[in-house]
Amino acid sequence: MTDATASDAPTEARASTRCWVCGSTDTRPWRAGLRADELSSDDLCITDTRYGTTLSLDRCGDCGFRFASSPCLDQLGALYENLEDPAYEGSQEGRRLQMRSLVGRARQAVPTAVTALDVGAASGLLVAEANRAGLAAVGIEPSRSLARLAQEQNGADVVCGVLPHPQLERRHFDVVFLVDVIEHVVDPLTLLRCCMDRMAEGGSLVLVTPDMSGLAAGLLGSRCWHYRLAHVGYFDRRSLEAAFERVGLEAIGWHRPVWFFPLEYLAARLEVYLPIAWLNRLALRIPPLEWLYRRVVRLRIPDSYVVVAKRAEPSE
Repeated sequence: MTDATASDAPTEARASTRCWVCGSTDTRPWRAGLRADELSSDDLCITDTRYGTTLSLDRCGDCGFRFASSPCLDQLGALYENLEDPAYEGSQEGRRLQMRSLVGRARQAVPTAVTALDVGAASGLLVAEANRAGLAAVGIEPSRSLARLAQEQNGADVVCGVLPHPQLERRHFDVVFLVDVIEHVVDPLTLLRCCMDRMAEGGSLVLVTPDMSGLAAGLLGSRCWHYRLAHVGYFDRRSLEAAFERVGLEAIGWHRPVWFFPLEYLAARLEVYLPIAWLNRLALRIPPLEWLYRRVVRLRIPDSYVVVAKRAEPSE
């Protein structure tokens, strides 16, 4: 969906809000949606499939960033604390492979790294994979349920909470991971600064976030799977570079992530776009199809960015 053709964009006049990224007041209503006070913790599940359903969004005329304009956004923190997502546990095999790929990317970027922090660690899969790769890794996760799962099921050292956190205040890490997190927060610049505070001298940030100028958003428009209630900020390369510049980060590598999902998981989500519910039901009753649906497939879709960033060199 392009801005010029966003048929669901609200047109009523109102005072401009300030862009969360560049600070501009040249912002306009871009898309009508729900209010934050209408949400429950279930609406923020990682496995939610109501693609195209969002909070009301504004768009910045300067950097292009799109962000939630709903009141009551301050309640999101409490919702994440109480978040439980049992379906997420069923997709961990594929997600583990994805995290292994990201850890490999970080080791290439910082070959001397010995420590790592995963911000928004969910069930601790990346922390566990980083440990297997020889890094001393710890995570931080706001959901009490997911943080407990990380410790009990994946043996990962995951602190329950958000940055800044007293247990991490004096610790610094060679790599800080921020994987599919920045789009969930109402103050992305503060989050980036908190991550920088935890980076060791010469350390790197490895960030993953949807690319809202990418192929998926271009083809699917308002029905793209990245448009969802849990996402309150929508970046493209221009707005992400603007955020980095504001906090003193410099991107040194732009990449596309590799995704790994069971075919069953993907097929269930394709029901949003294609009439294949009958096939998915049939697959559960036919052993060869069921076996196929259990297979994990590897995808490289240009729908997100993996960005490696370091502190910017001071200008002379």
